Amino acid sequence: MSRVINESLCPFCGADNNCRVKCDKQCWCKDVVVPQELLDSVPKELQSKVCICLSCIEKFNNTHHNKK
Repeated sequence: MSRVINESLCPFCGADNNCRVKCDKQCWCKDVVVPQELLDSVPKELQSKVCICLSCIEKFNNTHHNKK
C-alpha cells in the first residue's frame, strides 16, 4: 500500500508547514537556510516532496547550536 503524501504537512511534527511556493512563489521557506543534517533526517519517501515547518527548523537550530 502506498502512502499518501500531504505536501502541506511538516514531516516531523505534522503541523501545517505554511509553505506557499506552489501557490505564489513568495514563501518564507525561500529566505531560510535549512541545515543539511535536518534535510537528511526527513524520511526518504518524503525528501524533496514536503517542507519542514519553521518551528521545527528553529527547534533543530536551537538544539544543534546549544550542543556546540
